[in-house]
Amino acid sequence: MEGLYLYCVRKSLGTSSVFLTKGIDEKGEVFTRTYQGLEAVVSPVSLEEFSSETIRLKARSDLQWIKEKAILHETVIEEALRNGGERWSLIPMKFGTIFKEKGLRETINKHHERFLEILEKLEGKQEWSVKAYLTDQNKFEKAMKENSSTIRDKEREIAGLPEGMAFFMEEELKDVVSREVNKELNQVIEGLYESLRRRAEESVQNHILEKELTGKREPMVFNAACLVALGKIEDFKKEAQRLNQEIRYKGLDLEFSGPWPAYHFATLEE
Repeated sequence: MEGLYLYCVRKSLGTSSVFLTKGIDEKGEVFTRTYQGLEAVVSPVSLEEFSSETIRLKARSDLQWIKEKAILHETVIEEALRNGGERWSLIPMKFGTIFKEKGLRETINKHHERFLEILEKLEGKQEWSVKAYLTDQNKFEKAMKENSSTIRDKEREIAGLPEGMAFFMEEELKDVVSREVNKELNQVIEGLYESLRRRAEESVQNHILEKELTGKREPMVFNAACLVALGKIEDFKKEAQRLNQEIRYKGLDLEFSGPWPAYHFATLEE
């Protein structure tokens, strides 16, 4: 039995769109279905091959399959975003969203007003991703120690103690350094977010990703998404570049990328 895999919803372009990317099954063509001025970007799939149970099993036993399909899912959405022009907006769907023809029509009709509200909110704006990594722990600790009166006071206290007692106080110093490092890192992150937030229409802090997901050796310490108006994008990028220069001497590195489909600002929940 065949169903329709839903990638995203957008306002109708008024003309037929041609997609170069194959569908999620790497066989079916990607096309659009129009409902009351809204377009659903879809491709045909086997309901057996892409059932919820099959996807759950693949998630446990075949992560490579999940990764490949997730990349195809994202590629179609990005193409749908590009062929609408820079002011265009769309609502990206979660991986594995599948309907029968009737169910898709009913869902679009049911949420029609909410879809329009979201698309109007997103029009003329782009989502940008900003992440920071701790590239040099020693460099960060050194920069932090130079400005920490708490650590300097503890070091002077230890320096004035007999050798035997000083040995035990070293462990206490390590605890003090650890607390101060975390405190300083949190302050840096708060500063980054506040500065970027002021240049965005909306912003959100996301979960920190593990190294297995980032593919980097350095730990991620900051992960945010910002919805930026087209007229402010250059200012946003310049500020991100300035912030990166500011934190690099501390052993941190800031990365920003975009535009991305507005996953973080296009939720149907009110």
